[in-house]
Amino acid sequence: MGKTDKGEHPLIYDDYTVQEVDPNWLQERVKPKRHIGLTAELCIMCRACEDVCPWECIFMMSPSIIRDADKQSVMTLAEQSASVFIIDDNECTRCAICVERCPSDALWLGRTDQ
Repeated sequence: MGKTDKGEHPLIYDDYTVQEVDPNWLQERVKPKRHIGLTAELCIMCRACEDVCPWECIFMMSPSIIRDADKQSVMTLAEQSASVFIIDDNECTRCAICVERCPSDALWLGRTDQ
């Protein structure tokens, strides 16, 4: 066990109550009014964001996953892209670890108006 700078053992709390979290409560959790944005021109596709994400909710995927898009412009963009950057919004907590890790500053944390 580690010790403090004074050579003492750190205080360990034992007065916690451990309970299972209600899954319905988790489904209704309030999301922060922030989002992770990507400036594609700056992305060097190093995939460091995928690697560092503790929630495993960031994916660089093949553009072939885009099929039957409602807009032709989306299809055209996918056809011209080397990869598709996807964040699973249901899992992302907006911790911004990926933003801090990005070596080219392609990722950023922004606010939504909602």
